[in-house]
Amino acid sequence: MSTAPSARSGGPSSGSGFLRDCLVCPDHASPLEPPSGHDPASGMPWPDGEIRCSEGCVFPVEQGIPRFVERDNYAAAFGLQWRRFRRTQLDSHTGVPLSQRRLERCLGMTLDELRGKKVLEVGSGAGRFTELLVAHCDSVVSADLSDAVDANLENCMDISPYLLVQADLRKPPFRANTFDVVICLGVIQHTPDPEQTIATLAAELRPGGRLVIDHYAYRADRFGALLAFFSVHTPLRWIAKRLSPVAGLRLTSAYHRISDPIRRRTCRYKQLDRLVARIFATSCYYETIPELPPEICREWNELDTHDSLTDWYQHKRKPEQIHATLERLGFVNIWCEKGHRGGNGIEAHAELGRGS
Repeated sequence: MSTAPSARSGGPSSGSGFLRDCLVCPDHASPLEPPSGHDPASGMPWPDGEIRCSEGCVFPVEQGIPRFVERDNYAAAFGLQWRRFRRTQLDSHTGVPLSQRRLERCLGMTLDELRGKKVLEVGSGAGRFTELLVAHCDSVVSADLSDAVDANLENCMDISPYLLVQADLRKPPFRANTFDVVICLGVIQHTPDPEQTIATLAAELRPGGRLVIDHYAYRADRFGALLAFFSVHTPLRWIAKRLSPVAGLRLTSAYHRISDPIRRRTCRYKQLDRLVARIFATSCYYETIPELPPEICREWNELDTHDSLTDWYQHKRKPEQIHATLERLGFVNIWCEKGHRGGNGIEAHAELGRGS
């Protein structure tokens, strides 16, 4: 299957009524009035202006995107990251279906099986999964807390109509109990309260809908975890995440420029590389993702190095903890596993019980 998404003219229908009606005020759950003369069913971008609710709330539309949060928030470093590495992880850019493989594995189904479903993607970043969803689904809504939405719009707006907003998933501007599928990959561990985040995602699903998530896991290798703690990564992250987003990016990029040529040589020797990584604690995928072209792999290494050093929250959980949270929220048919190549740690999907 081609890794490049289909063009707008050849994509699926836009689910026009749904894209028009799914937004509500995050404070009052009342309908929102889009900018004058704009039909949300036409997709992105929106004309700049304001959207209003009947209770008097006003939210800006800036650079074509409805904004429900301040641009400067705890995810600001992520926003800068995804604008800097706008295309790095897109299958259409790499020519390797890494994002498609991960997405379909987490979904527990093929992308073609999503046709006709209403899909919410939370934490959409620059659009590595968005471009696949928009090309295969009738009704896609994507949201991110950071201004990574600007990169997402640039990457995905010409594929097929979809809705993109900058919003906080703790106060989502969507009708509750609406979506057939809610996808949140690479995000939950970076939020203040992972369990509350999962509960908020569940509230967006209709009964019988599918939740698709992942989460950082604790290392099974205790010695390796101890080594990781006593490495340059720990004090460097303490510093980097407290810098401004621009300064943090400069620091991690400089560190990567020094470290990456060394890791590229040592990664071929596993035990040696394990020791070298205590000092040159950058991401390194030359051996683990050999199908990536070297220059793209280098860029991906730099991206993930920045990601791991500047995220404010970095929670970890065990598979049984994620499973228990899903059970407590009324999910059934739970699949929850750890350790898949190319994944984030723990991956899970489950169906919301019809009595929930």
